[in-house]
Amino acid sequence: MEAAILPRFGDADAFEMATIPIPRPAAGQLLVKVQAAGLNPVDYKTRMGKGQAARFTLPAILGWDIAGQIADAGQGAHKFKPGDRIFGMSNFPGPANAYAQFAVVQENEFTLVPDNVPDDMAGATPLAALTAWEALYDHAELKAGMRVLIHAAAGGVGHIAVQLARITETYVIGTASAQNHPYLKELGANECIDYREQRFETATAPVDVVLDGMGGETALRSLDIIKPGGVLVSLPSMFKDDPDVLARAKEKGVRVVWMSVRPAGERMEQIAALMAAGKLKVKVAASFPLKEVTKAHQLLESHHVQGKVVLLPN
Repeated sequence: MEAAILPRFGDADAFEMATIPIPRPAAGQLLVKVQAAGLNPVDYKTRMGKGQAARFTLPAILGWDIAGQIADAGQGAHKFKPGDRIFGMSNFPGPANAYAQFAVVQENEFTLVPDNVPDDMAGATPLAALTAWEALYDHAELKAGMRVLIHAAAGGVGHIAVQLARITETYVIGTASAQNHPYLKELGANECIDYREQRFETATAPVDVVLDGMGGETALRSLDIIKPGGVLVSLPSMFKDDPDVLARAKEKGVRVVWMSVRPAGERMEQIAALMAAGKLKVKVAASFPLKEVTKAHQLLESHHVQGKVVLLPN
């Protein structure tokens, strides 16, 4: 099979294409013909030697989001049948080898792709959707009538979080560049803030929840708009336990959660049900053949992607 190999940590042009043996599934595992592999910020951070790089041995195959068809199954794997279309986040934060034509995955981390969801959208979904779900529903305990501020609301996690928040009938405010405001309105955002022209902490009334995908100064400033008793859910692990954020949060009476998502097959089933019902749509901004993985990473790193970037290995 063809695979995009990372022989060294570095820039987007560090990848090399190689022909390697197709892996074989062990007990409880599935061999998947990868039709789409979604890219996430953790991908390029890991490629640079940050992110989850400490968990990888070089040369490595990156990627965690996988959608594809079952080609083979290991002993005891009986949840699906050969030919089924499945999707999920594989083995995160350990290696999952998604940037290849075939990958071995754990059966319990995956679920069936709805018939109305194309492969590229399925591949774009898992990590971002699982992150948004866990942040809003588990950590923030979002309920109808709450006010939630979502940073980078047109991005991968953000545009899914807007939709999940609206499903729970919360009041949604999103930060994004002005050109993305019409898109956020389509998704159901009640207010949009142009982070380039406005200071979000004074542009709207106080909120119950902030979903922060930026960290650092953004996390610190976000505390100024959260009501006492509210919660800040922050995603960037590099800022975990930031003493300035913790000190100000204590002063303001705000709970802070730094989260790192984990695979969850049962939760993927719930996400799939929303997609099947047309209540959740994941936007694919661009898709690339596997051999153009460098271009895909360069686009992802531009930080101006509306939705997700996807590789199509087959």
